[in-house]
Amino acid sequence: MVILEETQRHSDDDLVRACREGQDSAFEELVRRYKDRVYNVVYRYLGNHEDSLDVALEVFVRAHRSFDSFEGHSQVFTWLYSIAANAARNKLRDTSRKGRNKGVSFELLEEKAPSVAQAATTDGVTPSHLAQKRELNDGLKDCLEELPDTYRLPFVLRTFDNLSYADIATSVGCPQGTIKSRLNQARKRLRDCLTHKGVI
Repeated sequence: MVILEETQRHSDDDLVRACREGQDSAFEELVRRYKDRVYNVVYRYLGNHEDSLDVALEVFVRAHRSFDSFEGHSQVFTWLYSIAANAARNKLRDTSRKGRNKGVSFELLEEKAPSVAQAATTDGVTPSHLAQKRELNDGLKDCLEELPDTYRLPFVLRTFDNLSYADIATSVGCPQGTIKSRLNQARKRLRDCLTHKGVI
């Protein structure tokens, strides 16, 4: 049995083993450790606070029920991201069917993906420049929402959370080579879409 000392910082593996043995304090520590990261990746995919809170809670409920199936081949946060990715995809699918397709927070996209956003970025703050910036944000939102799901999630995980190709591959459940190809396709499609809309 794993005995957790309150004054000691425990490894994720120790916490998982303790969770399997039914120690609630270990699960509470995992939630404290990863709740912000899980919420952030879900929010950056859904772009809606309330939905993201619901999905983040669902992620930890699923994790709590699934510790016995976690084999330790990946890091705990990668496993949680995998659950979060699936839950976010399902939520987006549900909201799309209900006509409430909510996309990524584009303030974050502009902040985290300057290579895409730079085309309309200038040093000035004139009304014309502000209008260009709004036009870019709107264009990015539309274009990213048009991306197929298989391209959008790897782009979000790489752009916002700076996950490695290996971690994205584990989260999404496909080979690294496929992830690299999908990221290239996502960037190309975004550029083409923005060009077609006359934003860049």
